Amino acid sequence: MGFFTQLYLLCAGVMSGVILFQSSIVASSIFKILPEENAGLLLRNLFPKFFLFLISLAILSIISAFLSDLNFVPFGLIELISFLAMLICYLIIPKTNQARDEKKDSLFAKLHTVSVSLTLLVLILNISIFFMVV
Repeated sequence: MGFFTQLYLLCAGVMSGVILFQSSIVASSIFKILPEENAGLLLRNLFPKFFLFLISLAILSIISAFLSDLNFVPFGLIELISFLAMLICYLIIPKTNQARDEKKDSLFAKLHTVSVSLTLLVLILNISIFFMVV
């Protein structure tokens, strides 16, 4: 297995691990420990960085997929989808925060659902890579 294939798999594993850690441990712990106002401030600081980190890993994965001995289709396409999904999540953050601030609960719920759904999609796609390589 070549260097770029290993790098590709490492990126997919890190993306999966970061999503699981952030979503299941960090975010849920923050809401249990901090008052809602402080939890919101902290999450507003963390999630843009979370999405930018995943965007960076997706870009590195796309490059690695192109340079690896893996078939670019589907491996490169999975990471292109990951990149676009995380970019959308990052770009809707201001509208999501605005909806929360303005108590537009329906809009907030829709935007939050989009963000969660796209992040879950990226998680599933990146975990599936390991079943496709074996």
